Amino acid sequence: MDAVVVAGGLLVCVAVPVALGVLAVVLGRRRERERREALQAWAAANGWIIVTRPDVDWSSRLPGRNRRGVTLALTGPLWGRHASVADYSYTETSTTSTPDGQGGTTHGTRSTTHHFTVLVVHLDRPSPYLGVQPRGTLSKWGRALFGSGATLGHERFDKDFRVVGEPAGSPYPLSPALLAAHVDGAVPAWTLQGTDLMTCTPGRLKDPATIPHLLGSLYRVADLLTGRTPRGGSPQP
Repeated sequence: MDAVVVAGGLLVCVAVPVALGVLAVVLGRRRERERREALQAWAAANGWIIVTRPDVDWSSRLPGRNRRGVTLALTGPLWGRHASVADYSYTETSTTSTPDGQGGTTHGTRSTTHHFTVLVVHLDRPSPYLGVQPRGTLSKWGRALFGSGATLGHERFDKDFRVVGEPAGSPYPLSPALLAAHVDGAVPAWTLQGTDLMTCTPGRLKDPATIPHLLGSLYRVADLLTGRTPRGGSPQP
């Protein structure tokens, strides 16, 4: 009788986590389906399109540099330019070591997937690689992603930021107004290659209604790079 009780208890202990795991998968798939339906509805209402696994080269400028990491992109007109918002992720694998209770060690691996929302404003003229990154970002992601970075001789800017890429070869000057906007925290870190001015933010895009808000500060960078006066609803200085 005791053996039956113990066996039943073990079955319950195993069944409950399994059931919870299945439920989590089902709920996750439902949330993803609802999210995609909301994105599709927003895109249709605003003249944007959705592309699954778009053919873009943005991953070389994103954390993790996952070539297959951009899985979904929305693209369309906003404030007199075209813009894109995309899902991106990469998986980081680390080795774990835990005591086995018998004087030894058990080794294993742990995978963590990092999700980002990629924000892109498409400019008119192409540029060689160029960008502004915080010092801390350069230290975290390293030269492989952004390059070593350079100073400009602007004391307040150089204290916290570095210019990456080829500013001398770009048709877009780094104006004093743009440097001041970085110092004031009014614009995000960014990179530009070709015509794609890009930044990213941690986490997945959940509410498509936030797209204009998310893009607002990057449009400010675009206006300051091109010397364009904001119009058509574009964010003001």
